Amino acid sequence: MNGRYFEGDYPELVDRLESHFRRVRESWDERKFDGSLVLGGGYGRGEGGVMKIGEKVEFSNDLDYFLFNPNPTNPELLDWAKRIEREETDRLGIDVEIKCLTEESVGDPQGSMMFSDLIAGNEVVAGDASFLQKLPARLDFSKIGAEEATRLLWNRGSGLFFAGCRMNRADQLGYVIRNHAKAKLALGDAWLCLNGQYHPQCRERGARLQKAELADALGKLKAWHLEGVEFKFNPVCTGISWETLEQERNGLIKAWAEVYLMAESARLSKSIPDFATYLSLPRVLPAYGICKNLALAARDRLKRGAFLRPLGDYPRGALMRALPCLLGQTDGGVSEAARFLPISTGSDMESTYARWWAYYA
Repeated sequence: MNGRYFEGDYPELVDRLESHFRRVRESWDERKFDGSLVLGGGYGRGEGGVMKIGEKVEFSNDLDYFLFNPNPTNPELLDWAKRIEREETDRLGIDVEIKCLTEESVGDPQGSMMFSDLIAGNEVVAGDASFLQKLPARLDFSKIGAEEATRLLWNRGSGLFFAGCRMNRADQLGYVIRNHAKAKLALGDAWLCLNGQYHPQCRERGARLQKAELADALGKLKAWHLEGVEFKFNPVCTGISWETLEQERNGLIKAWAEVYLMAESARLSKSIPDFATYLSLPRVLPAYGICKNLALAARDRLKRGAFLRPLGDYPRGALMRALPCLLGQTDGGVSEAARFLPISTGSDMESTYARWWAYYA
């Protein structure tokens, strides 16, 4: 890496980012909060994206913050975080997101893709984050479990669904291209995770995947991953036809289905050869107790006017079942998603999925 926050030398972006840090730090110090505010994500690891628009350069990734505090549900703290998100998003032109949690929630970072990435590279913007120095200096990333691959694939598969809903809309071209690029990266990253080869540095993951032996059905993963890596550092959101994107989307979804079933078979320790088998499982999230799941369904019925199915599973399981339907990977196709999602009058699949995604992602 040539730069502290991104590859290459971009003094204007460094100045803007560090001015942002100063504003946030001053606001934090005024409030005298306990804990710390730590920047993770691409810019925290020195892998932030830089978009070139003619002679100009702009940020292209979100700023992903972790706010560690003994009481992360403190209303004053949450109000401050929301205000910073709103104000700094407007100033920087990229999403600023702050996740509030306790230091103890990090646990053993070797089991989490998110926390492994954070420990591997971060920027302490405010407060005292010395607890991070007490965590293992050398992490064994092979311990990251299949559930992390599933979550990554579910997130990026959802991005493919939302992108598909916006195809052939000129004002959404950049959105579609970005979500395709994220899916390209995620497919290879998930494969590496499932095979004990994950690494927090993006280019290292790319190098490892190029040396891997992949099944014929996953033959495009290497080329796609290279494209995803390049897009992460130097995104270009123009110059691709809708016809090309449609063909690309079909290929990505097919590969997504292969890797997703592979991940879920590993996570649930059972053979899941197809989505018909997957949809028939009584519970895809067995770690959550049935009583808790029923209580959540009752709460959703009272507060949100509907609930997700099947009742005995954790509500996110409905979204995980609905996604392959929405991507056209089940015999019943898109309409089969209605088995799991409550489609209200006047709503469509996109708005319904997005609504419940916001609650249970």
